[in-house]
Amino acid sequence: MKKILFFIAVAFSVMSCLEGGSFSQSYTADVTFEFPDNVYHNSFKDSLYFIPVGENGVTGEGFVYGNYPLVFSQKQVEGVFQGGFMMSYLKGEKDGMLTKPAADNDIYRVHATGGASASKTYAVFYDNPVETMMPVYHIEFGYKDLGSCAPIACYVNNTTYVARKIREHFQDGDRLILKATGIKSDGSKTEKSITLAEYTEAKDSVMYNWSVLDLSAFGDVAYVNFDVTSTNPEVPEYFCLDGYLAAIKVEY
Repeated sequence: MKKILFFIAVAFSVMSCLEGGSFSQSYTADVTFEFPDNVYHNSFKDSLYFIPVGENGVTGEGFVYGNYPLVFSQKQVEGVFQGGFMMSYLKGEKDGMLTKPAADNDIYRVHATGGASASKTYAVFYDNPVETMMPVYHIEFGYKDLGSCAPIACYVNNTTYVARKIREHFQDGDRLILKATGIKSDGSKTEKSITLAEYTEAKDSVMYNWSVLDLSAFGDVAYVNFDVTSTNPEVPEYFCLDGYLAAIKVEY
C-alpha cells in the first residue's frame, strides 16, 4: 500500500487579501477525488491514498479535495488508519461478479469497475465500531462561521470485501444500511438512509452500481456524519463515496 500526499490536512482559517473590504462567492462543489492526469501511471495503478502523519506538518486529521472548504476526516493512531475516510484507486469487477480471487485490499476496493461516472479515484469510509477510533465529524464545512453549505447528493456503493462477506454470511432478514446525518451549527439534525444490501426470502440484493443518495433535505449544515449498520457481525461497516455535491456560499 502506497501512502502518497497530494492533499493537505487543515484546520480551516480564512485569510482575505481584501482587508477592510468584503468578499462573497457562491458555487457548487463537485468532489470527485480525482488526481491530476499525470498522477495516473503504472506505479500508482493499485494504490490507497491517505494523509501520512508527521509529514510536512500534516496531522492525519483528514484531507480536502481541490480548493473546496470541505474536510473529509479520518482517525489515525500512531500512523495507522482507524476510521473515517481515505481515498482509493483500486479497480473492481464489472457488474459485481466477484469472479476474481479475494485480495487483501478488497476491503478498500469498490464493488464496481471504478469510481462513479468512470472516475479513477473515490473515497472509502470505515465506520469503526469503537467510537474513540472515529473522528467526531466526518465531513466538515471549513467556513461554517462565514457562509453556508447545503449538500445536494452523492454517489455511494459497497466495497468488494463487504460484498463477499454479505454473500458468505447474510441470512434471512439481514440488512446493511447507510445513514447520513446533516448537523447544523445549532446541533439540529436531519437524516437520510439508503440500503446497501438486503437478504430476505423474497429479495437478495447487494449494491454493485453507484447509487445516488439524495441529501438535499439537509439544507445548510456545518457537518455531515455517516453511520453504517450491519445486522450480521460478519459483515464489516464500510462504504464507498464519490461525486459529493454541495452548494456553497462564503461571505466575509
